[in-house]
Amino acid sequence: MLALLSKTWRLLLIPLFALAFFSGAYFFFYRGGYQAPPTVKIPFEEITAPSSSLGAFAEVPPIRSGVLLLDLVHSNNFEEAELGSLMSRLEDRGYTIDLLGERDHKDFPPPDVTQRLALLDEKLRGADSFAVILPDDSYATQEVDIVERFVKKGGRLLLIADPTRDHDINSLANRFGIAFQSDYLYNTVEYDLNFQDIFIRDFRPDEITRDLSQIALYTAGSIKSFGGGLAYTDANTRSSMVERAESFFPLVKGRDGNVVAISDLTFMIPPQNSILDNDKLVSNLADFLTGGDRRFELADFPHFFDADIDILLGRASLLGVATELKSLLSTFQLRSDIRGVEDLRSEAIYLGLFEDSPNVVQYLDVAGIQVDGTLRTPFTPDIATDGTAIILLHRTRERHVLVILGHSEAILLDTIDRLGSGTFRSGLVDDMLGVYGPS
Repeated sequence: MLALLSKTWRLLLIPLFALAFFSGAYFFFYRGGYQAPPTVKIPFEEITAPSSSLGAFAEVPPIRSGVLLLDLVHSNNFEEAELGSLMSRLEDRGYTIDLLGERDHKDFPPPDVTQRLALLDEKLRGADSFAVILPDDSYATQEVDIVERFVKKGGRLLLIADPTRDHDINSLANRFGIAFQSDYLYNTVEYDLNFQDIFIRDFRPDEITRDLSQIALYTAGSIKSFGGGLAYTDANTRSSMVERAESFFPLVKGRDGNVVAISDLTFMIPPQNSILDNDKLVSNLADFLTGGDRRFELADFPHFFDADIDILLGRASLLGVATELKSLLSTFQLRSDIRGVEDLRSEAIYLGLFEDSPNVVQYLDVAGIQVDGTLRTPFTPDIATDGTAIILLHRTRERHVLVILGHSEAILLDTIDRLGSGTFRSGLVDDMLGVYGPS
């Protein structure tokens, strides 16, 4: 019994000693209620930010009309919010943003190559510029052909990759003499937050580098291009793939000047876009994308029209045909009015029978077309006008005029149906001329 009491007493001593220890510590260290120090108020004008954190920027952008197409159909590895600064600059310049594909495929499977081809071909017909950012799915050869044709017609192309994210952008970029390298650039001598946050101070004179003194890139890689570099690294900046010291190019142009490539996405993502001259670079890119001279062809109908359209008639009996044409244009969100007199400052569509061709001889002559019971063009053998129609696009820098002539009202209605369905493209004999027989 005594042994049991002795054991119980020893067990009680342990919590008593613990209580005594913590009580002593409390009274030794605690001296009363906590008093927070007074808040120090520093006038904002006395606060000095790091030199790499601020870049004063303001602009009054030129206003243009056009469409930028943004690729979302190749499993592109970015979030749309990351492009907010660039997209807002484009919209400030009057551009509309169109999307190629959808971001979310939960309800529907992603399009296969055949579907992508048709979608890309149709969307680029109405685009003035095209942005491809971190495509994780490769571009098929036929897709690259479509983009190359778009660029050759004056379309502007922006390619952006990031060495920290998966992508296969070279499946498109290589066609334009551009190769994104699988490296990252770093500088252990001078950097912003860490050695991968590099500064660029050397630029080749170009519209993209206009008024740039210094930019900061945060996950940059290098690019090789037949068009040469636009931004050069300094002697202390190295590549993770190259041991020797040399200049590397994170920003380049393609060989034809209508393609720009950047191996860094982070510089345009807030708040990095406000650092140094990064905002100016974003605006220069917006100017590049909105400053092209996209040359539209007949196959691009109706996207070459960018204003209200006057519908002109060769004769009053074609009013019903004109009404059908007006209805078709409205499906493309194009406004049109039937006019009696041509305004040389306005976009126009001329509807007439072949007998009315003298009214548009100025446009026919430029294209080398003659109509006198026989249809003569530089691209076809002589064709009898019976059962025939033609569509001619006359393009100047100021306006577009579409001339539609046919043997009869029925043929003209059939031709308008072809324009609506897109089947008119099968009758193209030249970039600006289509010839059609009975359906």
